Amino acid sequence: MNLPRTELSDLLNKNLGKNFNDFVNGYRIEAFKEMIRNGKHHQLSVLGLAEEAGFNSKATFNRVFKKHTQMSPTEYINSL
Repeated sequence: MNLPRTELSDLLNKNLGKNFNDFVNGYRIEAFKEMIRNGKHHQLSVLGLAEEAGFNSKATFNRVFKKHTQMSPTEYINSL
């Protein structure tokens, strides 16, 4: 996009009401959920799926997942 980081951050804040990390983490959560829908959780652990989705920390993943879905990753999987 050739935008300075601050401009991109401002655009996200003004137009979506999200900071850059929340924006990116939303896509990561969707990637995780897609892997669950495709049955990949039968091959990898929740942490393995989180890492494949781009998270580097279990604690961060769990916090962000709960923020976006109002449930833990395990609760989400069990609800399907």
